[in-house]
Amino acid sequence: MQPFADREEPVDPSSLDGRIAFVTAAFLLAFGFVALLDRVGAPEAFVSVVGPIFTVAALTLLGFLLHSMRVSLYYAAGRAVPAAYAGFAGAGLVVALGLPFAAEFAGRGWLSGVAGGFFLGMCAIGLFFGPLLRKSGVFSFSGLLAARFPGLPARIGLLVAAGAASVFAALAGQQAAVDALVGLTGGGRGLAAFAVAVAALLIAGPGGLLGVVWSAAAAAGVALVGWGWPAAALAVRGQWPGQGAGWSAAGKIAQAFGAAAPSFGGFVDYCVALAIALGLATLAPALAPAVATRDMRAARRAGWAGLFWTLVLAGMAAALVGAATLAVSRLAVGVPPARLPETVLSASARGDLSICGAFPVSGAQARIACASRGGGGSAPLRPGDIKATGAALLAGLPRLAELGAAANGLVASAAIALALALAAAGLQACATALSHEALYRMRGEMDLTSRRLASTRFALVAVAALGAAASAADLFEARALAALALGVSAAGVAPVAALAFWPRARDRDAGVAAYAGLFGMALALTAAGGGSVTALTLASLVGAIIGLGGGVISALAAPAQPGESRAFLLRLLRGDGQIARPDKGA
Repeated sequence: MQPFADREEPVDPSSLDGRIAFVTAAFLLAFGFVALLDRVGAPEAFVSVVGPIFTVAALTLLGFLLHSMRVSLYYAAGRAVPAAYAGFAGAGLVVALGLPFAAEFAGRGWLSGVAGGFFLGMCAIGLFFGPLLRKSGVFSFSGLLAARFPGLPARIGLLVAAGAASVFAALAGQQAAVDALVGLTGGGRGLAAFAVAVAALLIAGPGGLLGVVWSAAAAAGVALVGWGWPAAALAVRGQWPGQGAGWSAAGKIAQAFGAAAPSFGGFVDYCVALAIALGLATLAPALAPAVATRDMRAARRAGWAGLFWTLVLAGMAAALVGAATLAVSRLAVGVPPARLPETVLSASARGDLSICGAFPVSGAQARIACASRGGGGSAPLRPGDIKATGAALLAGLPRLAELGAAANGLVASAAIALALALAAAGLQACATALSHEALYRMRGEMDLTSRRLASTRFALVAVAALGAAASAADLFEARALAALALGVSAAGVAPVAALAFWPRARDRDAGVAAYAGLFGMALALTAAGGGSVTALTLASLVGAIIGLGGGVISALAAPAQPGESRAFLLRLLRGDGQIARPDKGA
């Protein structure tokens, strides 16, 4: 059977639906088999790892089978992905990027802070930037801005900002997938990092955007099943955080555990939301599914679908993290260290949570670890004595709530699938920026197709190798990398995007905005003296303001010549939108 999109003629909708139904049935049968193994008493460790291993293998195989040497398929997925599936894939990528912040979604208002920023950014993608990107016919958001500002300084600044943001997104996905695999299997980080890098390469390398979009859609489906089953079980048991005062209690406890950043309230939370929205709305991997749709209307429908599925998936992830937070509190807070239940000690032994700064595996060790705190080793534990991350709470929920080994594997499968999709999307976006937007466009569009694809795949291998080395050494946290991706995009790309709609702005002004924004973010982060998520997001907002201000001042300092720019914007916003030369081979 030939890959369904590697054809010259349009894809038959009935054939496409049939193949998607086949993939869906395969995943459901595999997960059903895992549940059956759990019921018949198979070893817990085996049941837990079967689902994730199948998920990684299936996503890798799916990406590999969609290989292509055609530019239109590799960089734009043939412009043939139906809106519903493109929106589903977009939701999977956005939720994957937001998963390290899942504890902020639990127990917080979704109109401000991290959660508000993600949904505001998703609205901007679905209702404006995504349809506009598809209307223009270019392959990436940096390509759209480079068509508006074709000068070399502006183009280089855009490539640096967009490429760096995509690299950080790819590294965040790889780190999250490696953390999940190591936490599930207890294996070495080196082997897990190598396996994740190879899987991400096989998803993004052979088929480019074609493989990324369909693998992201499949990952979102895995998350829907993997989180839906435990969420339904919790609701039946009455342990859903939304019942009673569960949400607010989970939020306060998550802050005490250190899983969620403290809420500063009011103005600061709105600034955080604005910074994240700016970063997400201009982030290349998040915009990629819009490129694959048939036309502007399809891109807009995909945006609405993506917003809906983002709400569903993020809501389930937040509920599971909230439930895990409440479970830890119920089992450990107020309990003397020597009498901690086995489920909590097992979570400590796996590294999912720490007790009094240590990872005890027995009550005696817990009492020794807590001896130096106020009250001594026999005093009941307080919320501040326990530390955990949102990802660890999500991974440990099935054991904490005693949902069974099958649920443990499903939750891990969802996290790993989404992380792999994000890693592949980040790799593809970075390689497109470095190869297509830089080497091809800046060299006068003279390269052979085979050379273009070879340079893109070389960039993929280089970034994946960098991510594997960083993940193996455990140099960064996925949370910090995701915040960096959003911050660099907000500080370096968003100001240029704003100037693009001002006829007076020229190439030089766009270059000033990009460089000043990145420099301003670095300066603000240095002045803050910390690398917390709140500091990163606020520093990126400062950078965006400095970049936009620098671009505006640069534009006002020179005589206005808006004729060509106004014609560009009229064609983009009100005309046919074809502001770039048709790509060779597309």
